[in-house]
Amino acid sequence: MRVHQILAHFGMGDAVSNQALAIHRVLQGWDLECHIYARSRDGEMASRLALPDTEYQKYRKNREDLLIYHHSIYCENYREFLISRNRKVLIYHNITPAEFFEPYDQEVADQCRKGREILPLFAEGELFLGVSEYNRRELVEAGLPEDRSEVLPILPDLQRLRGEKSDPWLKRIFMDGKTNLLFVGRVMPNKRVEDLICLFHYYHRVINVKSRLVIAGGLFYPYVSRLHALACQLDLGDNLLFLGKIGDISLGTCYRHADFYLSMSEHEGFCVPLLEAFSFGVPVFAYSAGAVPETMGQAGVVFEEKDYPLLSELLENVRSDRLIRERIINAQNLRLEDFSEESFNEKLSSLFWRLLK
Repeated sequence: MRVHQILAHFGMGDAVSNQALAIHRVLQGWDLECHIYARSRDGEMASRLALPDTEYQKYRKNREDLLIYHHSIYCENYREFLISRNRKVLIYHNITPAEFFEPYDQEVADQCRKGREILPLFAEGELFLGVSEYNRRELVEAGLPEDRSEVLPILPDLQRLRGEKSDPWLKRIFMDGKTNLLFVGRVMPNKRVEDLICLFHYYHRVINVKSRLVIAGGLFYPYVSRLHALACQLDLGDNLLFLGKIGDISLGTCYRHADFYLSMSEHEGFCVPLLEAFSFGVPVFAYSAGAVPETMGQAGVVFEEKDYPLLSELLENVRSDRLIRERIINAQNLRLEDFSEESFNEKLSSLFWRLLK
């Protein structure tokens, strides 16, 4: 038996790609032949790890093979799932609702809308997995059989950020005595980065003038143009730093020197950066939306109202009170244990052997 995984896009450091790699490595450890395919691949390493999705076509008719389709955006290769005679598993990573993108890019909005509209077409699969309970519920609401739905949480690839090297330019910036507030993720409308900027503006102006907001992640235009305009209007200057998409060494440097991690996102199917911040001992403040409360568990600070004065006071209390900070970090470390490699392997094993019954 062979196991095939198909994605829309494969790129190093991408959460969907990392999940496919984690599954791939476990299956290889079971001495199974397995392959990853993608419509597009980002970079030389990605091209070595994943094949073009056209390479899967010769395996379509093999009833003993297993096909795992990762659904995270509309891609024409979803049709391979529909026509394949393999045993079939869907893994749903969630798709951002189209309305977040409509004011900025109609093509992206259409891709998101179509990606959600085709969910009922996957109903002929044998198993339907969400990377969170939030995602699993969306599958059931779309009409997929609840008795064949399960949760397979993401296994975060935390070690890739924990090398000994640092980015010297970033390290020099971060060690100037300022309080560093960090957000990591693609700078897209659902992330509500404008709300982060407004929170930071209040905190910086009223509470702690020696502070900085750092935003690390790929930039989505024209949304980013709106953010730059807001930053200029609020006169934040070099206290707001947009880094764009950065490599693992630079990202590890950001986490290592961050005093807080902030999220104002209003749609998340899992949110891996929350766990990355946990692993670096960075207190996390996150708005309660999508799968965020589920990923956070009883750790960090989850809030339901974007009350900038109250959140700013709370940030300062945590910054200045060592005991409160330690309690938050200890709870985050405890939560990380739920996303261990051992837990992931056990869950994957139970799901896999369920298919073979």
